Amino acid sequence: MWRVPRAAGAAAARFGVRRRTAGAPQRTCALLVAVLALAAVWPAAAGGAPTDDYEIRIGRQGAAVLESRFAVVTDQTVTDRVTRIGRAITPHTERPHLPYTFKAVQSPQVNAVALPGGFVYVTTGLLQFVRTDHELAAVIAHEVAHAARGHGLEMMRRANRAAFVTILIAVFTGEPALGAGAQVVATGLLAGYTRDLERDADLASIRYLTRTPYTPAGVLTVLERLRRLKQLSPRPSLGAFAEHPTVEERIRYVEAELRARGIPINRRLAANYLVLTVKETAEGGVSYAELLVNDRSIVRLPDPARVREAADLLDRLFDQDLEPYEVLLRESPGGWTIVARGWPVLRFTTADAPGGSVRELAASVHFRLRAAIEDDIRRRKLQG
Repeated sequence: MWRVPRAAGAAAARFGVRRRTAGAPQRTCALLVAVLALAAVWPAAAGGAPTDDYEIRIGRQGAAVLESRFAVVTDQTVTDRVTRIGRAITPHTERPHLPYTFKAVQSPQVNAVALPGGFVYVTTGLLQFVRTDHELAAVIAHEVAHAARGHGLEMMRRANRAAFVTILIAVFTGEPALGAGAQVVATGLLAGYTRDLERDADLASIRYLTRTPYTPAGVLTVLERLRRLKQLSPRPSLGAFAEHPTVEERIRYVEAELRARGIPINRRLAANYLVLTVKETAEGGVSYAELLVNDRSIVRLPDPARVREAADLLDRLFDQDLEPYEVLLRESPGGWTIVARGWPVLRFTTADAPGGSVRELAASVHFRLRAAIEDDIRRRKLQG
């Protein structure tokens, strides 16, 4: 499971099912009955080996509980997006035969959860939180790993049924005090299974994504954004339900895994920043091309090939985290040239500024390009 701070206020949210239940004891009691029924299907005989069918049955019952508390999104565009990404991942898991289903539910919380048997849910809050399909794929792959690698049943094996019920109630309702008050879950229990299973799901998600159209770097960028939001949103101590492992720890081992596998850490693709666009038009029989960065116009010239060439070079440099100070303006024979990290991006001559100053034209393009990079960096520092 993943945890993030709530968008407003100091309470913590998590990538697990949760809903505010303060002032609603009847709903909590109803949920208790439902979860007790869910746990009651655990094989009675000691050492009984659960089957796929048994795991799927548990997942279906849990899905019914979840869908009784959250409205399932029926927008076909949303459903298709979540399903398309999920189906790109599942063939590369250890258990591709599970009947995986992917749904979105209405909730402002930034959450996702996988139930035994492959029932994966994401919230509308999560869909607004992720910046690209790459980041959404990272979260879905993490949840798929929980299902494919049997983490739900492993949690049940490590805790007695009563403890498992308490944990489910706490996760479903977002009320960790329920677990602490019942004194069923030992302080180290949740931390123990969370630490190794979360790490296992994180690393498995990287393996899965390497075989899909989605970059595994999305696992890193979404964690880095969570870290930034946590810094902006203080959260109370949750005692036995404190986060394990921490976001910082997860970032460290995810980045180490990406490097060990030789996977390029292209944050720009996953986080959707410094977006380059070339728009081509025709006026009076003349073809023009305009270069934009984050929809901000940088330059427009009656030479599409030259603009496309500049865009291709900037695209490569942006992937390498080009800094504003590395973009320079230099005089060159017959004009002025914008240079980035030693590479000539655009050269301007008198033909580009009929009746005007070539230097002023080049200087204005240089200023706009640097400003676009600076603004993008500021936004990333603020939002993660």
